[in-house]
Amino acid sequence: MKQKSYYTRVCIEAWINCENLLVSLQQKGISFSKRTLQVIDECAHVCLGTFQTLQEAPLNTNKAALLCFGICEECAEVCDKYDDTAFQNCANACRRCSTAIAQLAISAV
Repeated sequence: MKQKSYYTRVCIEAWINCENLLVSLQQKGISFSKRTLQVIDECAHVCLGTFQTLQEAPLNTNKAALLCFGICEECAEVCDKYDDTAFQNCANACRRCSTAIAQLAISAV
């Protein structure tokens, strides 16, 4: 149970950081490439979905983890390109999530 709790925590932290970044960018009125915003938004959705899967559907956990791993890695790479605290917080949270959930993802392949 402790392991599941750890996975859910890193997923929800990544989701929160992605959502906070998107809200911050919208409030500041700063425009970024469509691809950057799309990756961050997709990462938020997948992390939240993985969190929910971990809570409710253990049979689909490995597949959700694989998706989460991939998008979190991509989001971290995208966010690392920007020298801004909110982007760096998002990159760090996504990297923690992808690192933590990698073991579940490996069992999906």
